Amino acid sequence: MQFTNAIFGAALCGMLASSVAAHMVITSPVPFGQSSLTNSPLINDGSDFPCKQRSGVYDVTSMNQMPVGVPQSLAFKGGATHGGGSCQVSVTLDKEPTQHSQWKVVHSIVGGCPANTTGNLSEDADGTGASVFEFSIPKGMPNGQYSLAWTWFNKIGNREMYMNCAPITVSGGANNNDVFNALPDMFVINIPNEQCASVEGEDFVFPSPGDSAETPFKTALGSKTIGSGCASVMAKGAGSGAAGTPAPASPTSGASSPSGYAAGSASTEATSAAPQMSTSGSAYSQASAGPAGGSAAVTITTMATVTGGAPTAAASSYAPPPADAPAPAAGSGSSSVSSPSSNTTTTSSGSCSNGAVSCSKPGCVVCIGSNQFGLCDINNCAVPQALADGTSCSGGVVAKRHMTHGRRRLAGRRSF
Repeated sequence: MQFTNAIFGAALCGMLASSVAAHMVITSPVPFGQSSLTNSPLINDGSDFPCKQRSGVYDVTSMNQMPVGVPQSLAFKGGATHGGGSCQVSVTLDKEPTQHSQWKVVHSIVGGCPANTTGNLSEDADGTGASVFEFSIPKGMPNGQYSLAWTWFNKIGNREMYMNCAPITVSGGANNNDVFNALPDMFVINIPNEQCASVEGEDFVFPSPGDSAETPFKTALGSKTIGSGCASVMAKGAGSGAAGTPAPASPTSGASSPSGYAAGSASTEATSAAPQMSTSGSAYSQASAGPAGGSAAVTITTMATVTGGAPTAAASSYAPPPADAPAPAAGSGSSSVSSPSSNTTTTSSGSCSNGAVSCSKPGCVVCIGSNQFGLCDINNCAVPQALADGTSCSGGVVAKRHMTHGRRRLAGRRSF
């Protein structure tokens, strides 16, 4: 999506007119230190990372029970949605996270978060018009009391990072860290923005979104970063690179070498191809759940959501390609396919495995037959995924019927 100067001007004017008090905070899950939680972003120098450090930061207002595989709602209050942007839901095994905590992504929202709007929803600090999203704790996650984080990188306005945290109790999972360790590290950028910043006007495409990710499709996607310090800034989500021990009481950290995002993002200005949102599952239209308590009026946004099976310890991590990564040379063994702008692909998988089909442009959508699509990864392979009901893939674009859900008062989980 391209924005004209007039649209950007109107959006920026709307932001300047909005009260700072209208920024966004999460209401579901119930955050730590709810009475002391402000709706401002993290301090630019990162001094309050993680979780907006302050007096009473880890006071537990209400423990959020999260059995593995059970849908949970991500809901907000506030009106300054800054044109949307990209969000992640991540978990650390630490009950009171520090800068050394290792955060692992359980769900990514690329664009349209916390609302798919051009500017701001309103100036109402208590507004409930933002979208409500759905996520779940992956099966196989360790049982215990941990911390969850919502992070947001706004599309329009100052280059910022928002982060709210919440206490969670995971049940029905495993007694080991295998699934947790296989998840990608939480993405960090813009703290400080002088060292590494996202680009205004783009919905950031995370280099490692994980196996559960969604996008509203009609967004200005991008993965460009600006700054010479991106390698160190982006590694903050990995903490010390050590997971806590799964236990109902207090997880402790072991020692291991630090880890972070792949090198290549530290250039002054680099663009990498959009990553594969790898899954073995099917796409579906999201059924949103109401916020805790079930009495708040919310706007339900139907998104096309991609989910996959729980990762295993043997799952390989995704390494984002360097800028302008070339396609494989002819004769490399991969079967050629038409450009993602075409509506067809070959049925042979070439050097691709596990049912994936060959493709030519990493990061692009590939239409596979009449009822499937895939996202081309760095290895020039696309994993077939079933289209959601009411959607079709044509010319490298997944489109869906216009679906509008009015404001509803939800007493529980609704499917649409």
